[in-house]
Amino acid sequence: MEFYILGSLFLLGLLMVARDFRKHFLILFILLIYFICFFLGPLNSVNLNKYTHLGGNFFDGFYDTLDLYSIGIFCLLTGYGLAFRFSKKRISDKRKKFVLNPNYKYYMWLFFLSLVSMIGRNVSEGVYGGGFFNYLVFLGDSLIIAFIILIYEKKFNKPWLWVLLAASLLCYMILGFRYRILLFIIGIIYHFVITNKLSGKTIIKWIFIGMAISYAINFITLNRTALKTLEFSDVTFESKVENGLSPYQLVMHQTDNYKTEMMIVNHMRNNNVEYDYGESMFVHILVRIIPATFFEGNKKPEIPQMNIIKSSFNSKEGRYAGAAVSNVIEYYIAFGLFGIIFFMTVLGIFLGYISKKTDLNVPRDRVIIVLIAMVMFQEITRGYLPQNVTLLVFLLITLKLFYKKQYVSNSNQHTNAV
Repeated sequence: MEFYILGSLFLLGLLMVARDFRKHFLILFILLIYFICFFLGPLNSVNLNKYTHLGGNFFDGFYDTLDLYSIGIFCLLTGYGLAFRFSKKRISDKRKKFVLNPNYKYYMWLFFLSLVSMIGRNVSEGVYGGGFFNYLVFLGDSLIIAFIILIYEKKFNKPWLWVLLAASLLCYMILGFRYRILLFIIGIIYHFVITNKLSGKTIIKWIFIGMAISYAINFITLNRTALKTLEFSDVTFESKVENGLSPYQLVMHQTDNYKTEMMIVNHMRNNNVEYDYGESMFVHILVRIIPATFFEGNKKPEIPQMNIIKSSFNSKEGRYAGAAVSNVIEYYIAFGLFGIIFFMTVLGIFLGYISKKTDLNVPRDRVIIVLIAMVMFQEITRGYLPQNVTLLVFLLITLKLFYKKQYVSNSNQHTNAV
């Protein structure tokens, strides 16, 4: 029954956006991620009759968690539908427009050098994050938006940009940043969907593009270790799959969050674990900013959400796995069922408002849609708000650096850039 309810909600969401999928791209993208993570992933466990993960069993919390997913998706769609229905379209101010900052090339190289620095740390110390290097990770994400801005603004026409793009993609592969490449590809797809009419030729073109994307993701997955250790002699170009998994099972292997979430729900309910009342989501935004030297013992306080995740496994393997949860269970850990209802409704309202206000003819508006999609991808697959707020701040800074306002006088005789 739970799968029927959840499936019906996804079908309802599809029907809501099918009439104008270009305008509703953002919610369509998010629903696709939820469908893979909340529906196909759990369904795969049922088909395989396998309910163990990292030394723990998640069957006891299986259907209760599916119920929480259904409530979350329902609230998301409700908030989105109401906001899109009652929000007014934005009236463009013809006296003001945004133009590309001519200094963008300096920022591009700054972002790229951050990737190179991470590779140096990865090779020398075996890690790419930690301390100051965490912020270099976000600069690496900013490079994706930077490339997308130039493509949307039709400025991607210089040889050095192509060289930089190729070098950046190689850096992402070496660092194992598959999702960054995927988000970049999604940004490109969105651009062509908006700017091209649907035709037989277009469909055939996108079939070939889809095949190329699938191969690229498979290539990165198979060669992740070889690329991270710079052992290029071990790189394989075959189209085989990892550990004998079928292509479908390989995708399902990336949706393990639901297994952790089901153990969390069962653990919290059976042991009357108290919610953290937003400490992980909100207080730790400030904790993340404040240097460790300001805390006792030069050590930042533990994150309640992370402690609950570790405790839910009841296994050494699970405690040290660094498992993540979706934003839905992040809200549950914070405030229980009320948290899911409230925050998923607010999220839907926000997405509906943004989608209604977006002018698809304005490149900067489309960039903002991709920017939100990037943050939402992280929030859904790695539901830890402080980290994703930091990512949002870096992406917004990039948007600010690459664009500047330009006011046009009524006589159109001169402009004043600010």
